[in-house]
Amino acid sequence: MQRVLQDNPSIEAMRAAADAAHADIESAGALDDPMLSYAAAPRTAGGPRQGLNQNVQISQTLPWPGTLRLRTRAASANAASADADIQDLRLRLSARARAAYAQWFYVHRALRINAENQSLVKRLHGVAETSYASGQSPQQDVLQAQVEQVRLRNQALELERLQRTVQAQINALQNRPADTPVAEPKGLPKARALPKYASLRDAALSRYPKLQSLDALIDASQDRLALARKNRYPHFKLMAGYNSLWDAPDKRLMVGVSINIPFGANHSGEISTARARVRQAQATLVDARSRLLGNLDQAYATVEQARSSIQLYRDQLLPLARLNLQAAEADYSNGTGDFLKLITAERQYLAVQLELARTRADFYTQWASLNYQTGGALDALPISVTIQDTAR
Repeated sequence: MQRVLQDNPSIEAMRAAADAAHADIESAGALDDPMLSYAAAPRTAGGPRQGLNQNVQISQTLPWPGTLRLRTRAASANAASADADIQDLRLRLSARARAAYAQWFYVHRALRINAENQSLVKRLHGVAETSYASGQSPQQDVLQAQVEQVRLRNQALELERLQRTVQAQINALQNRPADTPVAEPKGLPKARALPKYASLRDAALSRYPKLQSLDALIDASQDRLALARKNRYPHFKLMAGYNSLWDAPDKRLMVGVSINIPFGANHSGEISTARARVRQAQATLVDARSRLLGNLDQAYATVEQARSSIQLYRDQLLPLARLNLQAAEADYSNGTGDFLKLITAERQYLAVQLELARTRADFYTQWASLNYQTGGALDALPISVTIQDTAR
């Protein structure tokens, strides 16, 4: 997962956007460039009295007090939103990486289960052939074993295709070629009870980066609304100049000030637009918070259900399916059982094993989703990994 966060190009792209947003803060609080103007009367060049007559002026525009502060605040809020977006992306990539790893675990476990069952059916096929050769069972038993062998080989092909797909997904997250080898999984975290839902809900509302980003955008939109209102007040232009066109030296140096005269009609549309942007940002936050809580509730229920299912499969279904298979094989070997029942028991045992592996992967996938929705709150919890237990 660390390599995903280091090598995924989307993080670097978002960092660049955040750097640009932070750079805007300094320029947002700066005054406009001063203006320098120059004019000359060319026909006075070489004149007998004072030579070329010239007019030089420098001016500086000053916005209404508080304008620069609001610009800086709006730019700072945009930068805070960009920083939160980076954190959101990191958590999303972590969740995707964990989900891909869970799939990687599942497909490897499923292939091992398939190989074990192929060996089992191969042995049962030999038992059926021996029984058929001795006249104790019909040829149909042998054919059923062969059908099951072909079915398992086809299942292995499907799992190998899934393995290549997941491998490509993992490599894409790390910005690597799709066929780059990926190490075999070592196991999944043991399923454990979650904190109380109320604590995770509070963590989500306070830590979820997307909400933090939208909060910052609301602040920025409110500052822009205040700026739009500031534009109803005049801006000042201070100037100083020297004009040698005047004969009297004491008239040549000049200072002055000018202001624009805002008309309400020119700025009412700007204010209305800014006010609508505030409402839009606030509504977006409310919608995002509502969707977050809905997704959180669903993920929490799914994780808890998967944890209970893992315990049910591991402690009851898997032992029962194993005993059922052993009993069916013993009955058939003794000549008192039916081969169809034996194959059915084998299929049930295979299905339970695959379902347990699938449920373990689903638990970890939903756990990762829950961790994303709570802003990484679950990362602080101690999680132990038992390779032998997860591989059973």
